[in-house]
Amino acid sequence: MTFLYDRFNIGRHITIFVSTLVALMAYVELSIQGREVWVIAWYLLLCLVMFLRVRQLRRFRTICDRAYFAYRHWHDRFVLGLAATGLVLGCGAALLMSYITVNVQIILHSLLLTMSAGAIAYLSTSMRAYSVYMITIMLPVTVWLFLQERSSTYVLSMLYLFFMVAGFISVKRMHQLVNDALYYRYDNETLIDDLQRLLQSVSQSNKALEKISTSDDLTGVSNYRAFRVHLEDTWRQYRADQLPISLIKLNVDYYYEFNTHYGQEEGDRRLQQIARILNEQLTQKSQMVARLHGAEFALLLPGISCAQAKQVAVAIREALAELKIENSKSGCSRYLTLSIGLGSQPVRPASHSRELLIRVDTALKLARERGRDRIEVLEG
Repeated sequence: MTFLYDRFNIGRHITIFVSTLVALMAYVELSIQGREVWVIAWYLLLCLVMFLRVRQLRRFRTICDRAYFAYRHWHDRFVLGLAATGLVLGCGAALLMSYITVNVQIILHSLLLTMSAGAIAYLSTSMRAYSVYMITIMLPVTVWLFLQERSSTYVLSMLYLFFMVAGFISVKRMHQLVNDALYYRYDNETLIDDLQRLLQSVSQSNKALEKISTSDDLTGVSNYRAFRVHLEDTWRQYRADQLPISLIKLNVDYYYEFNTHYGQEEGDRRLQQIARILNEQLTQKSQMVARLHGAEFALLLPGISCAQAKQVAVAIREALAELKIENSKSGCSRYLTLSIGLGSQPVRPASHSRELLIRVDTALKLARERGRDRIEVLEG
């Protein structure tokens, strides 16, 4: 429906242009006979019809939501306007035929056939609209030709009939193709929407799976796999600038005994508290907290010097000490404590991340061997 009204804006200009040419030629012919008033009246009637159709077009364009307009009402109005235009053109041409010369008749026939052919492109989306226009514009001239009872006019009338039949067949086929195209377009759009929703769902699932595969289920921090990947990526990134990377590894002292005495649920809750303490120390996006296994955590601090990293380790011990989590099974304190190993070294072109890992593991081992609840530092 919208297509028909939008196309009318172009079609009316063509109709007025062609009708003006016809009116000028007919006016010259009939002015000799003193019947020029007929031409003026016919032209004014056509202009009135076109004016009313333009008003109808403007009213249609004021509809805010075209997805929910009264389709049948506006389609009937459009067809009525087409019928009025076709009748004025067809009947006017039939009435003029008896008073104009053969040359002008030939031009008029050519213009009528051309306008009928052009209507195929503009009205192909509505078989009803095209049928009404074709019949009203061509049938009056066809009847007039047949009534002349001459062999030449019989041939012309048959040509008009043939043209009407050919036009109907063409529009019916085009109408079917347009409807099929609209159907497949809608079907394709629906398929695309479904595919986009599927891709979005897959993307969300992939993100969820990635988060699951790189996060620790209990504490929500990164797991060992994510830690090693991030460490290697950071090492490659810092190799060119030879910046330092510091790494803190910490282990909850006597966690196995704590877990056995107070229960696994209490042990899990304390690990979650420690993970939150570690997360609070992060100040840059490149930094990472990871739970490596059991009660062992790591804090990766790219671009942080050894002295700065030691301040972070001290802050972690103090934060846990403030909680005063009782551990009656500890061999070094009344409360839950941490053994912390700290390593730091600049990333040189020939160096490898294994060197830092070995250094930090050694520092953590020293902290545990020297009585626990302490920080040991090995700087490269």
